[in-house]
Amino acid sequence: MYYEKSKEKDVLDKNQIEFVCLDQLVPVDHLVRKIESAIDFNFIYDYTKDYYSENTGRPCLDTVTLFKIIILNFLVGKNSIRGILEETKVNMAYRWFLNLSLTGSVPNYSTFSQNYIRRYKDTDVFEKIFNKVFMTLLENEVVDLSVLFVDGTHIKASANKKKFIKKQVNVAFTKFEEQIQEEINEFRKETGRNEFDYFDDDDENGMMVDDETGEVKKIKEKKTINVSKVDPDSGMFVKGEHERQFAYVDQVACDKHGWIVCFDTNPGNMHDSKAFLPLFERQLLKFDPKVICGDAAFNNTSIARFVEENNIQLLVPYVAPRGGKDPFNKGFKYYLEANCYLCPNWKMLTYNNIDRDGYMHYQIERHECNGCPFIKQCLKKYHKKTIRRHLYADYMELNRNFRLSEEGKNIYKLRKTSIERVFAEAKENHGLRFTRFRGLKKNRHIRCLLYACLNIKKLALLLFRRANNQNKLITT
Repeated sequence: MYYEKSKEKDVLDKNQIEFVCLDQLVPVDHLVRKIESAIDFNFIYDYTKDYYSENTGRPCLDTVTLFKIIILNFLVGKNSIRGILEETKVNMAYRWFLNLSLTGSVPNYSTFSQNYIRRYKDTDVFEKIFNKVFMTLLENEVVDLSVLFVDGTHIKASANKKKFIKKQVNVAFTKFEEQIQEEINEFRKETGRNEFDYFDDDDENGMMVDDETGEVKKIKEKKTINVSKVDPDSGMFVKGEHERQFAYVDQVACDKHGWIVCFDTNPGNMHDSKAFLPLFERQLLKFDPKVICGDAAFNNTSIARFVEENNIQLLVPYVAPRGGKDPFNKGFKYYLEANCYLCPNWKMLTYNNIDRDGYMHYQIERHECNGCPFIKQCLKKYHKKTIRRHLYADYMELNRNFRLSEEGKNIYKLRKTSIERVFAEAKENHGLRFTRFRGLKKNRHIRCLLYACLNIKKLALLLFRRANNQNKLITT
């Protein structure tokens, strides 16, 4: 009898009618409320109004709702538009955030994809949204641009690693490599040597057009790569013990507090050192930082030169030279004024040549070393002693001195609480481990919303804490 009454009572409760509004169903301290109070998304209307007609066609889905679907998708780490919209049907906080009524229908999961294809794929709307969020950070004075931390991370592509074809492609010299080549040839002219020809002799004119930028570049070499049949824009990522897979690589820069200031997305087979300089020239320079801190991948002579020339200090860790070095060479000292080396026996090694890799050769003939007590250790079986020094070794020395300074050590310690934490948070909670979107352009666009989402969430939580602390001060 008691069981039957309880059952009847439950049925009556489920059919109970109450007068409530959607706003009442969302807790005051819910994350979506904090986000709405931190940033006004109505700026999206200004960025998208040119892609819709006011007079023709049926009414479209609210554009703020359209972009909020992707932001919410990353915010909760669902990584599935279909999944987040299914959950929105029963989650009142999601309905409130997406401006959907309590009983209104939820948009179809394909709505964003179709709008992207028809309207947004060739626009800069996504970049504008990211930049607008970043400007909001600047307005709230939370970003410190004096030191920027840069790193790369790979994101697994939506492509089967076993479905690929072998393809021979042209590899072009970068603008920075061409500048180095010009300097190398100038040095060779001074010593009466022939200039190096960096063109690919197998190509008719040694030139190619960059598919992405449309620039005409010199061909460096031809190489065979694996091209995915599913997502040709991705690249085969191969690194150490990591799984061999098709992926994209994101170069991300943040400040010491973890605010993301800029990023770039590239195929997974592009090394961090090659992807950094275009990011540095196009985006990092406009922030005018005093220090750029990277990991071992950025310990590169070209990076050191171009960063230092813009009056920015590069901070990178020590990297042991590959192939080993003769320990006896540590006793040789370089003198900049005379452009020479002095050996432990005070013999001079003078500049003789420069190779195509930019290494200057300083040599001394064997007959000049007769009677030297170190001849067996130094020359061994060689007829002449050669010390190599890179054209940009002075810049590397400046980096080394800064790395060993107390300031450099303290700054480098902040990497684990800034850029490394950004990647850890994004991969663990916001779907950065892999992407369901295909194509380089689309991944760049979607990543604008993902990194904007990280900044929005961080800003919302910060402003909410500030407001609470201020209220506590007022009440006390």
